[in-house]
Amino acid sequence: MPSKKQRLEMLARVWATPTPFDIDFFDKGNEIVIVSSYRDIVTWWMNIFQIMYPNDPFREKEDIIKIPVGKKVTLKLNKRTGTMKITGKEHMLWMTEEFPNVLETGNDEVEELADASDTSVTRFLQLDKNTEEVQDLIDMIPEGGGIMMNDFIMKMWKSLIDDWLGCGATVYIVTPRIDEERLFQLFLLMIRNKGTGFHVTLVTPAKSSDGVKFIKVLNTTRRMLKKTRTPRTQKRLVSDVKIHFAMTSLNMHHENFSTNFVAGFKDDEAEVLSTTAHFHKKHFHTNQKDNVSYTRISTDDLRRNYLFPLGLSPVNY
Repeated sequence: MPSKKQRLEMLARVWATPTPFDIDFFDKGNEIVIVSSYRDIVTWWMNIFQIMYPNDPFREKEDIIKIPVGKKVTLKLNKRTGTMKITGKEHMLWMTEEFPNVLETGNDEVEELADASDTSVTRFLQLDKNTEEVQDLIDMIPEGGGIMMNDFIMKMWKSLIDDWLGCGATVYIVTPRIDEERLFQLFLLMIRNKGTGFHVTLVTPAKSSDGVKFIKVLNTTRRMLKKTRTPRTQKRLVSDVKIHFAMTSLNMHHENFSTNFVAGFKDDEAEVLSTTAHFHKKHFHTNQKDNVSYTRISTDDLRRNYLFPLGLSPVNY
């Protein structure tokens, strides 16, 4: 029997599979509960199971559809709530070995993967790619850089990282000071863009210049992720499975420096947003003004001029 931690790791790997709609897992020990914010999730599940298990009987009673998938596993699908429960003696084995095939079949049934991000997470981040394109924000930065306000820098920071993660880029967040809220938002951005194949590295000192240890910031952020509730339903914003995915997907590199930038690259092209603003509330929660510049360079120039001086190399990250 796998331990609770091992089960969490196993479920996080399965959850990282790309899906056209947001889903979430909750480990109840004797069963796995799968929920979704997608309104027609039941129809989607049933289409998949009819393809994968055409000869298995589906038993329906009131709001519950029971689907036996083998001798020791049963799926219980609630038509009213959209919740699905994976039960039986071998439910964990089925989740790790067969459920990825379920998701792949579901992806094949959808012509194009939609924005699968949790709408509650997207609202929490105050992001909407349909109303404000990243390029619109980039165009607001003067050629050669300039002085910008705190709210613009924060919006630019989130939007660029979201855009890079969404296309599966390799991303670096470099700052001598990062607070719990910025780290919290970074984790939500990673959760929002799961399945794209991104790589993220946070570069920050083990202890900031004002004596705050990064491990303390990280632990506080973990507690924030566990405690934060959605405004409408007061349910957890993210599950333990999503938290584990985000925490284990973030590379961390500790170095002493005093520069701030975010960078992303894919193939031979790279983008860099440099600023004098630390990624910290003291720069984002007041009417602070800071230098901002944006540039496109080659990936080789990014590595040679920005990453190598900070002790970063392709071998390690």
